[in-house]
Amino acid sequence: MPTLFRLLVTLGVIGGAITGSLYVLAEFFQPEPKEISKSLRNVTARPDEPPPQATSDADESVSGSVDSSDADAADAGGGADSAQ
Repeated sequence: MPTLFRLLVTLGVIGGAITGSLYVLAEFFQPEPKEISKSLRNVTARPDEPPPQATSDADESVSGSVDSSDADAADAGGGADSAQ
């Protein structure tokens, strides 16, 4: 029984020392930020391609601009705001 107790105390002291040293390293020392780059094997870079051009329909729907044909339709009673 004394041998088991001695083993448990020894393991507890070693575990406490490891835990305490990890706590001190985490609280009192800050790592230096640095950039890391690693080359990849068997990877080739694609040539730069220009981005696809947006169509004029997408530009109008995003900007919310009112086209003259839309304003004419609203005046003619075709819009949602027309009184019935």
